[in-house]
Amino acid sequence: MAKIFVNYRGGDGQNSADLLKYALSEKFGADEVFLAPNMIKPGSDFERELLRGVRACEVLLAVVGPNWLTATNAAGARAIEADGDWVRREIAEAFASGARVVPVLLDNATRLTDAALPDDIERLRRCQYLRLRHADFQSDLNRIVAELAKYVPRREDDQDTGRVTMRARASGHSRVYQAGGDMVVNE
Repeated sequence: MAKIFVNYRGGDGQNSADLLKYALSEKFGADEVFLAPNMIKPGSDFERELLRGVRACEVLLAVVGPNWLTATNAAGARAIEADGDWVRREIAEAFASGARVVPVLLDNATRLTDAALPDDIERLRRCQYLRLRHADFQSDLNRIVAELAKYVPRREDDQDTGRVTMRARASGHSRVYQAGGDMVVNE
């Protein structure tokens, strides 16, 4: 099972979660990075697979965008307050399983130190965070990879310096991201 679990709120960090998945997969291997849309096969019991993935991980990256805390559900209540909120459930399960939980703050997202969090994830306020900024995503990705390398063994065939090279280039109306100069994603 994957050693790194990427947790994100749909509509508030999904693109960054995808970017993290591909950059981390390049360094640690695709099977070592759990991102639900990529790891859960069609027809699988998603609840069982999500919880199994969280329980097996060594590190959960909680991708926190600017609307992470204030996002609302269909009833108009704060999503994070709902018992069925998967972002909350995954983080709570990671804490319960003893995984290292690392908030990854996107761009201008603020620290959660003063946030009103549910009791089961209140510890998130005290977790040291990393940043992933659009303007500095190359250096921020390199730092995230370097930090995770301290806790998660890398693939045996990875003999480089631990740096990730991500660059965007125009290709018609689409964007192409390359990691390590070899892998093309989001064509």
